[in-house]
Amino acid sequence: TGVLATHILGMFVGGGMAISADRTILRSRPGTSDAVRAVVADLSTTHSVVIGALIVTVSTGLALLTSDVSNFAVSRVFWIKMAAFATLLLNGLRMQRVEKRVLLTVGGTIVTPEEGATPFPTKEWSRIRSAALTSLLLWMSIVVLGVVLSNG
Repeated sequence: TGVLATHILGMFVGGGMAISADRTILRSRPGTSDAVRAVVADLSTTHSVVIGALIVTVSTGLALLTSDVSNFAVSRVFWIKMAAFATLLLNGLRMQRVEKRVLLTVGGTIVTPEEGATPFPTKEWSRIRSAALTSLLLWMSIVVLGVVLSNG
């Protein structure tokens, strides 16, 4: 019970933080480097909490797996959940790479095209938004698959 509760709490904290950040990204329409930097800096902080929560989730998930290997090894739902989780991790790495590029692009100046400054990094921002939407969908899928898995 303790391992399962810790597993769910890890997902709750990590997923909750990630979904909140994803929502912020999907709702924001930054037009200046300061706005972009603020959103991306918030993501960096969020990612450290999410990564810590994922470490707890993976550790407890391994403990849960070892408790019933024969059942999980043949469960299609389990392997779909693991594929979704692996995709979530890869998506997170993708998002972090794009975040770094956005921060490098915006530098320390206002980037509004109307003022003739460096163009706003729309291509990179679109990638962050795409990664945020993917993250949101994957977190929800993983939770649903976990419920299906626990109900046998």
